[in-house]
Amino acid sequence: MEKWKEKLIPGYDYRVKKNRLNTDRAVRDKLSRELKKSYNTLKEVSDLAYKDGRRDVVEHIKDQLNTLDLFRNELENASYGLSPLFKQEKVSDDAMDRMVKFDKNMLDELVVLTKATDLVYDHVLKGETADINLQIRKAKR
Repeated sequence: MEKWKEKLIPGYDYRVKKNRLNTDRAVRDKLSRELKKSYNTLKEVSDLAYKDGRRDVVEHIKDQLNTLDLFRNELENASYGLSPLFKQEKVSDDAMDRMVKFDKNMLDELVVLTKATDLVYDHVLKGETADINLQIRKAKR
């Protein structure tokens, strides 16, 4: 787990009180960047679908884009340091492990989403759009 933290988010450290806000910002920034990648890829797919007259695809993607945008806005605009975790001098190992696991799971899920949107984009570029609505539904999950 230590290697994961260092590799994905330099300086990741919730153990030391003075580092918690910076760590929280770094995690949120990383999550936001992953969401933005997926958003931009789906936006390109939507633009291509629109040019090809595939309004059904555009509608499916529009819902996904709205969801990604809302989530990203929540991440970027949420207040920092409101959790009791940020006020305590010492945090239990159990609480720390839960926080690390939550952050890792969230990042892993967003990486999967980014890969799924890239696959949808690749299919569209190849002209394989017959099942595009199904692919977009899968990416929503």
